[in-house]
Amino acid sequence: MTATVTTSATSPSPSPSPTPPRFAGKRILITGGSQGIGRACAELITREGGEVIATFSRDAQAAVASEAAIRAAGGVAHMVKADLGDEAAVAGVWAQATASRPIDGLILNAAYQKKATFEETDIALIEKTFRVNVAGNFQLAKLFIEARRALKAPGAIVIHSSNQGEFVNPTGFAYGCSKAALNHLVHHLARATVRDGIRINGVLLGWFNTDGERKFYSAAQIQEQAKSGIPMGRAGDPLEAAEMAAFLLSEQSSYMTGSLVRLDGGFALDPDLST
Repeated sequence: MTATVTTSATSPSPSPSPTPPRFAGKRILITGGSQGIGRACAELITREGGEVIATFSRDAQAAVASEAAIRAAGGVAHMVKADLGDEAAVAGVWAQATASRPIDGLILNAAYQKKATFEETDIALIEKTFRVNVAGNFQLAKLFIEARRALKAPGAIVIHSSNQGEFVNPTGFAYGCSKAALNHLVHHLARATVRDGIRINGVLLGWFNTDGERKFYSAAQIQEQAKSGIPMGRAGDPLEAAEMAAFLLSEQSSYMTGSLVRLDGGFALDPDLST
């Protein structure tokens, strides 16, 4: 008797489900989100499915252009004017941002800087710099942490600091002192919230070719100084900073809190902040 062997076509393996965008369904508040690194963060997060609420302080034209560009690309963004050195204004931004749904993540990017040496710095400059760079960031961070605790929900904060918080730039006395305070703020907040599932990390930014820097230097000057002053020979691109912020904000960095990540083209290997 001859055995009959029946064969059947092998069914194709099911295709893996596509990975959802990192920020699908998330609402992210970004300070200083209309220009430079903040705008790059807003554009990246909205491309990856997030909704962004971003603050700006002065340049309404840049804010309108940023929001329009994000919406034209299919993203969801809202620009809100606010002075982050004003306690009532910060509270107002938070109330507006959370009126419909909670905020899931926070990027504290805005900063005030006026170039001045120690001898040129007065109490007014110290107070203004710290009101924006430290007090405003602290206030928003505290509001965010309190809200996430009330919801018993995790969350993440990214704080943009600077090499100037560690190295001495003679013309950045007030700014550098404020960034040093931010570095310690990262550690304190992370320690206070680690059991809540809230992660706080900071980025020590080097020199980036941004709208803010071009207030002090031309694009050509930035390029020339970067060649000689940064080991990689160039200034950073805002998108590179945005990629780092998105990583720290997302679950890709789920085992990180209290970290200060350096993003400076190798500057700290041979620091020169003489300008």
